[in-house]
Amino acid sequence: MATLSVLGIGLPASAHPVRGLAAWGRQDQPHRYGWPTTSGLPDVGYTVPRRALDDHLMAAAREAGVTVFLGQAVTGPLLEDARVTGVVAASGRSWRAPLVIDALGASSNLGRQAGLPRLPGRPPAVAVRAYMRGAGIDDDWLHSWLALDGPDHAPLPGYGWVFPLGDGMYNVGVGQLATGAGFRHTDYRRLLQTWVSTLPASWQLSWDDSPIVGAALPMGIDRASPSRPGLLLVGDAAGLVNPFNGEGVSYALESGRLAGRSAASTVPGESYSREIAEEFGRYFAAGRLFAKMMGHQRVLDACLHYGLPRPAIMRPVNKLMANLIAPQGGPLDDRLLRGALRLMRKPPFRGAHLL
Repeated sequence: MATLSVLGIGLPASAHPVRGLAAWGRQDQPHRYGWPTTSGLPDVGYTVPRRALDDHLMAAAREAGVTVFLGQAVTGPLLEDARVTGVVAASGRSWRAPLVIDALGASSNLGRQAGLPRLPGRPPAVAVRAYMRGAGIDDDWLHSWLALDGPDHAPLPGYGWVFPLGDGMYNVGVGQLATGAGFRHTDYRRLLQTWVSTLPASWQLSWDDSPIVGAALPMGIDRASPSRPGLLLVGDAAGLVNPFNGEGVSYALESGRLAGRSAASTVPGESYSREIAEEFGRYFAAGRLFAKMMGHQRVLDACLHYGLPRPAIMRPVNKLMANLIAPQGGPLDDRLLRGALRLMRKPPFRGAHLL
């Protein structure tokens, strides 16, 4: 919402307001934590189906004068010496441009083909979701199950969610971190179906006509650099998925805003990597450490047992996981969180963008 406001784009008409997070552990009732009111950001969030958001952004782009070509599968970059000068599509058609912005998502190969491979050792994850119908659910909150068990009842490092979209529609899904022992051996569609069967019967959840879909989540800035001459990577293509919670839409929007600003500068692309490092580097480094820790079952169990029921612990943790820390000032926990993040190392991004 904040980034859309900066861009001068309103919310889709179907946007559904939510007050905060309802966090479920192994108890019968959730612990509710509202969005912080001291972060300088809105104290209300909104949910909207992804297709509706995409259509809304596409309409705004067209209104701003963008020419859109649909049905064109980009297969690779055009390279001249050390510079990306355009892209080529599966149809054989090519486009030349002074700057290419790769917003193709997690499956994009443009970065790799242009000499910006994904880095080993970053904490990927997998998430699957479907739209479901329901009733009797408190639609003011994002419902998140932090104690997630697999089909064999073994605990998994990840979480399940039920996010209200309004009018009885819900985004329901599960996600698992790669740090778990069963990461490559889990049937995620079966996991979702099994987990949904454990949710409260009073919610009357039923499968909608939409399929179960899933994707890998490249988290924690997993590229050697998000840019090279003539090419900027944004969103999932740059690995800009939050390692704390698997959320990527807001980082795609914000990195897209930075890429657009860079494109309009005197030397397009020159400052983009530095701005990505300044904006997200330390936070994502902390997220990578968090994801590694959550791969240890004893650590996860201790967090659920000792941390989740205690508001004094969970309020700052909620700020950290949702990246809702006041940029300056704020109460003591904001100042402590900013101090802790300053201890994290930013990605250097030296040399890679000059390949």
